[in-house]
Amino acid sequence: LPSPLQHYPPQISGIVILVIVAVLYIRSSNSWEDHSNTDEYLRKLVRQINDNSSSTWKAKFNKFGVKNRSYGFKYTRNSTAVREVMEQLQKFFDSDAMKRHIQELADYPESSLPSNFDARLKWPHCPSISRVPNQGGCGSCYAVAAAGVASDRACIHSNGTFKASLSEEDILGCCEVCGNCYGGDPLKALVYWVNQGVVTGGRDGCRPYSFDISCGVPCSPKTFFEAEKSRTCIKRCQNIYYQNRYDDDKHFASLAYSLYPRGMTISDADAKDVERAKVPTIIGHFNSTANSPLSLEQIRTVLKKEISLYGPTTMAFPVPEEFLHYSTGVFRPAEGFQSRIVYWHVVRLIGWGQDNDGSHYWLAVNSFGEHWGDSGEKRSADHLGMRSGECNSLAVRDTFLCKSKIP
Repeated sequence: LPSPLQHYPPQISGIVILVIVAVLYIRSSNSWEDHSNTDEYLRKLVRQINDNSSSTWKAKFNKFGVKNRSYGFKYTRNSTAVREVMEQLQKFFDSDAMKRHIQELADYPESSLPSNFDARLKWPHCPSISRVPNQGGCGSCYAVAAAGVASDRACIHSNGTFKASLSEEDILGCCEVCGNCYGGDPLKALVYWVNQGVVTGGRDGCRPYSFDISCGVPCSPKTFFEAEKSRTCIKRCQNIYYQNRYDDDKHFASLAYSLYPRGMTISDADAKDVERAKVPTIIGHFNSTANSPLSLEQIRTVLKKEISLYGPTTMAFPVPEEFLHYSTGVFRPAEGFQSRIVYWHVVRLIGWGQDNDGSHYWLAVNSFGEHWGDSGEKRSADHLGMRSGECNSLAVRDTFLCKSKIP
């Protein structure tokens, strides 16, 4: 029988924030000094952080943090399929449901927003919010984060009657336009959730995650080649799952949308001229209807309203080399981190908070598994930081994100 949660109203539609989310954008410039994949260089970076008396955090050498700068990944992009995604996004944005959603955000009083918010505490009946996934040897954080947001919002809307995890494997294998084991776009994955539906995942669901997690914490992008070879679309449930057939196990949303202004590349991957289009976004709408563009604080308020009313979102940020060696304290990227960005990463945004000095951070859940990072709690400094503990989460500074772009 079809699931009673097969069709979701706008309140749990998927969202994506930030300028762009090529979930694992690997820097490939040959002009970079070839030093990041040597233990000597990374151990020196760790020592520099720990010897700096003004550093707010401590690093610990992580042998799995060794990264190459260029992997020669081959990306594919079907311009026709991407145009269809853009048409869908515009259709969603022009709908009466989206107009109601935007009005609800506008009407929600800013004074009702707390200084600290954690979705795990507001919706304790939804275990998916606290789940710490492990993407393993596949660059699938776009699918992992999107499936996590879908699971969270499905549970929130059902008031806890739907507790299953939706399948990142289903998105990764069957959404041709979303991406692959070299990276992808969570917004496209959430459009897929609306149009095609996503089956249950987790260990006991219809389509569990199949990629190796023993290759590291996190796994090196070098492992993604083998994972990509095995990535495939399987439209049947695993043998132990007998609750539904594959097609009957699909769960759907009604809207997918972006909060933060961003673009989407439309042209084929091998096209000489790159064509990009602007994605319709909620903050873009508020910018166009206000007397002046929203300030950083006003943008932050919109994001907070979205999370507190409807649940977690996805978020992309650049990962510098030192991030992979975090141990304890308040994480702040070392000077010149822009030249050490290894890849872009997508996580699940679940809340926000304030440091002791009153400065703001975002709280998010990572996809490197429960053993990455420190078992204690951490906050960010000026730009990018992490919280860990039972959720192995991250606290990310919006100043870091708003000033960064994918080349």
